Amino acid sequence: MLQLKAPLSPAESEMLLQCLSEMEASIIKKASNSNQDYMKRTALASAKQKVQSQVFDCFYREEITNMIFALDSLSRKCSAQLTENMSPDEAENVGNLLRTAATTRAKLRRAVSSR
Repeated sequence: MLQLKAPLSPAESEMLLQCLSEMEASIIKKASNSNQDYMKRTALASAKQKVQSQVFDCFYREEITNMIFALDSLSRKCSAQLTENMSPDEAENVGNLLRTAATTRAKLRRAVSSR
């Protein structure tokens, strides 16, 4: 079992839950009944439950790997949104999302690398 060295802030938890929900919906939308998809959905559901209940000391490697992947997907989406024509307020919002995703991902990666 892996433990986060630093707990997630409410904003980080909220973002992570949203990313996990989107990842889970994507797998469900694929409508595949493969063992791999079932295991991934199980790991996502478990990770969501732990983040919702603020339990940060008993993650499986697969759960953290899925959380990192979900945050990476969000970061790619945010980076793709950034354009020169974007208003300063919109750019600031996207930048804040990217910063939150990066700090959350760093906390998760530290848990994985500590073992």
